[in-house]
Amino acid sequence: MTHPQEQRRKQAIAWYLAGENIDVICRDLHCAKSWLYKWKARYQADDPEWAKSLSTQPQHKPSQLPQRIQQRVVELRRTLTPSGKPASAEAIQQELQQQGIKPIPSRRTIYRLLQRYDEEDI
Repeated sequence: MTHPQEQRRKQAIAWYLAGENIDVICRDLHCAKSWLYKWKARYQADDPEWAKSLSTQPQHKPSQLPQRIQQRVVELRRTLTPSGKPASAEAIQQELQQQGIKPIPSRRTIYRLLQRYDEEDI
C-alpha cells in the first residue's frame, strides 16, 4: 500500500506528463509550484520508488567530536579529579594537547560534553 503523499506526487506528475497546466495542477492539489518542480526533478519512469520521501538527516556529522575523543575527555575528568573537585574544561584541554590528541576540542565543546555526560548519568 502506498502512502497518500506518494499517491499525490504520482498524480501530480501524471497530470504534468499528460500536458496539464502547472498552475491548474497546483491549484487542484493545493501545492506550491516549487513542490511540483521538486517532484518533477525526482521523477524517473524506470524507478517505481521515485515518489518516496528521502531522509533529511545528514549522512554524517562533520562537526561532531569523534567518539574516541569524547571518551578520552570523560576519562580525563575522572583522573584529574583526585580531590573530588571537578576538572575544568581548560585543564582537560591542556591535557589533551600534552597527549597529542587531535583534533583538540574547544573549552566550550568540552564543557558541553561534560554537561551532557552528567545528564546521562542521572
